[in-house]
Amino acid sequence: MSRLAVRSAAMRAAVQYAYDEPLVVQDVELDEPKDGEILVRMAASGVCRSDWHTVRGVHPHVLPVVLGHEGSAVVERVGAGVRGLVPGDHAVLSWLPYCGSCRRCVSGRPNLCERMEPFDGGLLGDGTTRMHRGGVEIHHNVPSSFAERAVVPANTAIAVDSSIPLEQVALLGCAVMTGVGSVVNTARVRPGQSVAVIGAGGVGLSAIQGARIAGASAIVAVDVVDAKLDLARELGATAVVNARTSDPAQTARFDVVVECLGHADTIELAASLTAPGGTAVLVGMAPPAARPGVPALDMTLEERTVAGCWYGSCVPPRDFPLLIGLVRSGELRLDAMIGRTFALDGINDALALFERGEDRRSVIAFD
Repeated sequence: MSRLAVRSAAMRAAVQYAYDEPLVVQDVELDEPKDGEILVRMAASGVCRSDWHTVRGVHPHVLPVVLGHEGSAVVERVGAGVRGLVPGDHAVLSWLPYCGSCRRCVSGRPNLCERMEPFDGGLLGDGTTRMHRGGVEIHHNVPSSFAERAVVPANTAIAVDSSIPLEQVALLGCAVMTGVGSVVNTARVRPGQSVAVIGAGGVGLSAIQGARIAGASAIVAVDVVDAKLDLARELGATAVVNARTSDPAQTARFDVVVECLGHADTIELAASLTAPGGTAVLVGMAPPAARPGVPALDMTLEERTVAGCWYGSCVPPRDFPLLIGLVRSGELRLDAMIGRTFALDGINDALALFERGEDRRSVIAFD
């Protein structure tokens, strides 16, 4: 079917056309969902380090693109073959498309799906886009939550309890799933273990909460911003270290160290803080050329492990309902993690605030 035969509707979206330049908020045409897809009206979107990395060109994306990958939404229309979602449902949007049938998916690792190539190129599963402007295709960054609406694969939308504020639900889509998952799924922290978290942003604060929920006996937060460390205490850290004024390497060593920044020096710090038999979990998105050093002999003699963690090693249909249950019970706090809210027109201000080291998550709120 030609594009001219596909019904489209205009919406507002923040489009990235070039690196190190402001996003452009403008009208974009959005096509109807195809088989296995849904159209959603965005409710809220967190502003994440990965968005900032893409704007700065640290992790390039096919351009032009609508960024945003930490979203909550209301389902408006469903394509053919979609089951389990109906218009009006509130949903958290995962940025993890997966086929469900490849070797990795069926072994319980959909975060490593073997059939991600179209999505990696900024397309949807059929190798095309649903967004365009003046004949120019605009690429997806599933779920492209810096837009009023989006078309997403149905398996990336998980229905949630409508009583939970959608601004909070948005954080589940990236920061919370990644941080809690790094502790619960990747490191599999057990009651009584000790945990250090390097970087107390949205992911780090979620890892701290995950460690508390998992029953860790000692949880130490490391950052350079006192306000972030104060919030880390509020959410479960038993001790904090300001790396500007104290040397974290002089603290104790830990069963699990979660590195949330992706800097070579903090990755090296994570390895040095890991106790014999312990695990350093690398969550932060390092620049492609980063080559941190680790003490290889010590790692061998002490059987220390370095583990990568991609999206909290999550299985979306299993893990998102678990997180929702923790929110409902009050064990997982999302309200305290939200700082300022912005309208879509303020997206560049929100990104600038992130770059300056805002202590809480900025959220784009849609009407």
